[in-house]
Amino acid sequence: MKVSYKWLLELTGLDWPAEELGDRLTLCGTACEYIDHLAEHMNNVFVAEVHELNPIEGADKIRLATVDTGEEKLDVVCGAPNVAAGQKIALARIGAELAGGMKIKKTKIRGIESVAMICSERELGMSDDHAGILVLGDDAKVGQPLVEYLDFDDYRLTFELTPNRPDSMCAIGIARDMAALASTKLVRPEFELKESDEAASDHVSITIDAPDACPRYAARIVRGIKVGESPWWLKRKLIAAGVRPISNAVDISNLVMLECGQPLHAFDLDRFGSNEVVVRKALDGEKFTTLDGKEHKLVPDNLMITNGKESVATGGVMGGLDSEVENDTVNILLEAAHFESSMIRRSRRHLGLVTEASQRFEKGADPNVIEYALDRAAFLFAELCGGTVLKGIVDCYPEPIEPREVTMRPSRCNQLLGTDISSERMVQIFNDLEFQATDGDPIKVMVPTYRPDIEREVDLIEEVVRIEGFDAVEDSISSTGPLYTRILPEDRFRRELRSVLTGSGFDEILTTGLVHSRVTNKLVPGVPQVELANNSSEELDIMRNSMVPSTLEVVRHNLSHRNIDLRLFEIGKTYLPGDEKADQWTEDEYLVLTVTGRTQTSWRDKPREQDFYDLTGALKAITTHFRHPEMTFEPEVVACFDDEVSFKVKLNGSQVGRIGSVSKKALRVADIKQPVYLAELAIAPLMEGLDKFTEFEPLPTHPAALRDLSLMLDAGVRAGEVLQVAKKAAGPLAEAVEIFDLYQGKQIEKGKKSLALSIRYRSDERSLQAEEVEAAQQSVVSKLKKEFNAEVRDK
Repeated sequence: MKVSYKWLLELTGLDWPAEELGDRLTLCGTACEYIDHLAEHMNNVFVAEVHELNPIEGADKIRLATVDTGEEKLDVVCGAPNVAAGQKIALARIGAELAGGMKIKKTKIRGIESVAMICSERELGMSDDHAGILVLGDDAKVGQPLVEYLDFDDYRLTFELTPNRPDSMCAIGIARDMAALASTKLVRPEFELKESDEAASDHVSITIDAPDACPRYAARIVRGIKVGESPWWLKRKLIAAGVRPISNAVDISNLVMLECGQPLHAFDLDRFGSNEVVVRKALDGEKFTTLDGKEHKLVPDNLMITNGKESVATGGVMGGLDSEVENDTVNILLEAAHFESSMIRRSRRHLGLVTEASQRFEKGADPNVIEYALDRAAFLFAELCGGTVLKGIVDCYPEPIEPREVTMRPSRCNQLLGTDISSERMVQIFNDLEFQATDGDPIKVMVPTYRPDIEREVDLIEEVVRIEGFDAVEDSISSTGPLYTRILPEDRFRRELRSVLTGSGFDEILTTGLVHSRVTNKLVPGVPQVELANNSSEELDIMRNSMVPSTLEVVRHNLSHRNIDLRLFEIGKTYLPGDEKADQWTEDEYLVLTVTGRTQTSWRDKPREQDFYDLTGALKAITTHFRHPEMTFEPEVVACFDDEVSFKVKLNGSQVGRIGSVSKKALRVADIKQPVYLAELAIAPLMEGLDKFTEFEPLPTHPAALRDLSLMLDAGVRAGEVLQVAKKAAGPLAEAVEIFDLYQGKQIEKGKKSLALSIRYRSDERSLQAEEVEAAQQSVVSKLKKEFNAEVRDK
């Protein structure tokens, strides 16, 4: 949303400097992202007059203009097709720096010295129009600074608005926040609409066949207009808002939309085709040509404005080619409507169009500003186009949308904010925002329909604090404050978990909870899904029921940008339907880890391919840091994993997640062409026992006895099972049992594998004798032979 700084001052009567205005609005939630000085490229640019125009020998497209600056006559070479003698023009003299970084200096063209430049709108930073030079009005005084003549010493404020604030998509909406911050009143434009005795309802009727998609449709008729150029004051407001002026008929509709947030559309009444307006949903396969000249094949998600026989516009998106206002238009049908936001979103997406109107309807325009918008536009058509406004608005509004009553307890507001704001001040804030509030406990507030985001008490509390100022909330975070000692255990856990993983070389990713249902069905089949009732994209139509789809999408995105060596993690939520109600769901928090590509431990080492053990090493780091028992892995078939490398992860005997190598089938679904390893673990069991005391053990005082054991086993024997049996057989003297080598290859029998174990024996009380170490070692060997038919290999 872009708007003129001077326009906002005009609507409020305030005199805040532009920077202060932007800062105040940002602090109250109406974020001003940029402030651009519109006259930045008009320094050293003056009004001049073309005295005469002469051809240049050997040149067809450029001519020599002699311009009068009021002090002297200068020769300027100009190639604009619309330059003519007697015109008042914008002349940039030597030293001027125009848009695009162009600096004006003396130059020779075809041997002729040119000492200035006649400017187009684009060179002055006014618009992108550079088809011809900017021609000024006859009232321009030669020698006058251009910025002074155009009254263009203004600023363009660009706002980055949140989706829940459709009221801020207009100058009045932003000015309303300014007025509330200053405890003043809006200064709305004053106008007196004069109507003829002829009733508009005698010439047009309105029928809504899709009231669920179009709750309101209204229209006025203006006769006898003359389409022409808009006055400069109107064009200046549009240019400051980043909208290109076209003609008075089009500019009036755009101005009113920017002013009050209600999109309007003017039809050529004589080309409309009937005296009946019918709003309906499109027929499947129906064809329609929009204003941009493109033909579209429609679906029932498209809402159409028709003349009862054929479509003339797509509701809320764009008008049709056959009934648009043209230079010879005399009579217009001026319409304003309220459309259901999700319908417009689906229609716009199907048509592949984004317009100023669709953006406002998608966010939720005010259904009850329509009357003001039509009256305001009709007044301007009468004033600027010489039209006659027929009596009355033809309004089809079967079920009026009324303001919502919401109550707020002053005590709850102060308790939640930690403030001491009086109820009288709260009421004043609501009234300054043009709500209707009555003092009491609770305060009763009638929320206008231009604020559909306010539904609950907490929403009103937010309005209080953003207008009163967040600086009114005392800082309670101090060495003695309550928040200092109340860091929640789960927050501490997440912080430490991130520290462990980033220390292990992983990068954190953040994804949304929205995924594609078709892709999810292939990656995690059979898992229930929470569908979105009003999805913003066909590819983001469900809440994720697993971290796998969103994680693989991040991997795919990075690989497509040639970032092929990845170690990623995310802590996020998954969503599953509830057991009782279809519209309820459960949320569970998960940790997902993934590795792919190569890694290099240090500059001395050669890069190697990352594999399953990079993930298990990260899990080992987690259990070590949080003093959990060691995680164990048991084979389990998981749809998205390779059957050979697919395990359930267990902690304290209970399953906490899964780990494995993503299968080739899943990689094809995700459009990934290199091996990926992934682990997904539930957060809740990882957080258990965080409040236990740390127990320290003294350093060993007796030496350890190390023994290695090399085994020949069947290839199907799981190494993890061997490790568990060996630990149990070694008994209490075994301080650690680890696998340090695994080999399968040509040098050993087919169907076999070699596995090497390292066992460290130690006693806390004495030095071990060789005999008792050997006895424990033999116990391990006997048990492994019995359980796995293992063969001990000679070293």
